[in-house]
Amino acid sequence: MRSWWLKTKLRLYRALLRVQWGIEAAAIFLVLGLCKLLGPDRASALGGFVASRLGPRIGVSRTARRQLETVFPGLGEAERERIVRGVWDNLGRYFTEYAHLRTLWPQDFDVDLTRPGARVEVAPEVVERFLKIRDDGLPAIIFTGHLGNWEVLGAGAAHYDLRMAAMFRAPNNPIAEKVLLNIRGAAMGKLIPTGFQAALLAARELEAGGHLGMLVDQHFSRGVAIPFLGREARTSTTLAKLARKFKCPVYGAWAERLDGCRFRIHMTEEFDFAEEYEMADAKAAETAIMARVTAEIETWVRARPDQWNWLHRRWR
Repeated sequence: MRSWWLKTKLRLYRALLRVQWGIEAAAIFLVLGLCKLLGPDRASALGGFVASRLGPRIGVSRTARRQLETVFPGLGEAERERIVRGVWDNLGRYFTEYAHLRTLWPQDFDVDLTRPGARVEVAPEVVERFLKIRDDGLPAIIFTGHLGNWEVLGAGAAHYDLRMAAMFRAPNNPIAEKVLLNIRGAAMGKLIPTGFQAALLAARELEAGGHLGMLVDQHFSRGVAIPFLGREARTSTTLAKLARKFKCPVYGAWAERLDGCRFRIHMTEEFDFAEEYEMADAKAAETAIMARVTAEIETWVRARPDQWNWLHRRWR
């Protein structure tokens, strides 16, 4: 009797979960459909307006405030609230801009993106780095963080015909995942879901001469302790392991939000990890690589703290 009851509860739970997934996916589909009709600028403005007014009232914003207080102890309350509103504004815009991910970059390759005022501004030296990565015949890793609209980078790689596979964390809702992956895949190309096979799939991509995009600014409980904004944060070493294995070039990049639905692409020069690649102590080498990568991301966060995802518990 007890076994029958447990099985019935499990079936009921699964049925309710599928209903929940369906409702969530339908809501995402309808919102993105509306955003498509509105166009990129109005859709972005709507997302920012709604999120910046509702988000600061949600419980998860306490995480952002607590981390800001710890990292920037001298920050006044008004400035802290401005950053929290900015975080929500950016995330709201990020979501509604999904509907236009394929068209944020011009479809015409000859459009001059180096001119100020373009929807996506790319400095000449950054264009040269994109083209070098594309044409040098070497595998490469491009890392970024949850700043601005990080999906714009993947769409930019596709714009320059740069073969790149992006590692991503799939949503818990498998129906919503299909909706979002259809958009991402069409705009960005190959996608590698995080999980136990992710490192293997990423290694195969690099082994074939491809390029890998990685988000590397979130907590990873089995990672190494790396200084970040004055405190140690557990950080995955997957990037370092792959870079050492293939001795490949590594770059950092992020898409800064300028105003509304406009962006400026920042990209570092190639990191010189020659010393770390030759170190005999693998753990020390991986820690050294991730320390330099994390220090670069820290400069981005300090430059635009309102565009980083403070809602994520980076320090635990």
